[in-house]
Amino acid sequence: MQATIHIRYLQTILFMIVYIALGFLLRLEAVSYLLLGIPLTIIFQLFIIRQPLHKLWLRDEEKFHLNKLGWAITLCFIAFPIYKTIELATQDKLTLLNLGYYSAAILGAFGAGYCYSNFTKKTAKDFLLCFGIIAVVRISFYFFPFIIGKHEFTPDYIRGIESFLTYIPVAFVVEEVVFRGMLDTYIHQSKKTNGWWSALFISCIWGLWHLPLSANGENSIWLIAIGSMTISLWGIVLSIFWRRTGNLAVPGFPHALADAIRDSVK
Repeated sequence: MQATIHIRYLQTILFMIVYIALGFLLRLEAVSYLLLGIPLTIIFQLFIIRQPLHKLWLRDEEKFHLNKLGWAITLCFIAFPIYKTIELATQDKLTLLNLGYYSAAILGAFGAGYCYSNFTKKTAKDFLLCFGIIAVVRISFYFFPFIIGKHEFTPDYIRGIESFLTYIPVAFVVEEVVFRGMLDTYIHQSKKTNGWWSALFISCIWGLWHLPLSANGENSIWLIAIGSMTISLWGIVLSIFWRRTGNLAVPGFPHALADAIRDSVK
């Protein structure tokens, strides 16, 4: 029996309370907090929502299948996390945490191949439109301090590229999977692609999800609140385009690029 909308909202809120509470209680930093979402997502998707895991990537597909193009794309995305794992191992810097992170990226490469190889003309159009909006709304946000002359513009291009090559496959196992692939799909089950209030709800809890990472004693409550509001606003765009396409690559790519730019300029 399908859960009512009120039950779905309640279950989603409880899921986020558990996730955020564990982040605070265990005092997790960014990577471990992201990785915590993997088992939580698997449990929620399989036992609460009762849907197969591949629907986190392509919402409307009945089974997981990689065609020749999908395998080629997977191999492209899998190369860098494998390289980084080997590099860290040879330098005796491989820890359980970064092994878990790059293993997640390797797994996510299969999701990337699956999604990018299933682009249609409509998907490609929405992909470009979503990217364009996020480029204006989010990427401009990172460059604003340099535009007004508050900071000197000295980007670390190598770090940005490495972050991007990692974030693209990682996006298919953490964060975007949780908030767009799973929770947004669970909350918004209407065939209509708008649903602004439900998109705002998902985006607000996504903003709150960042609290264990922001409330570190260095940031004021006002900065934390502003950061959460900013995240919530551009999260609406990601939710709407996920609903339009049902393909996680559409919200995942601009999110990964925005985070990579953040890493290169901070």
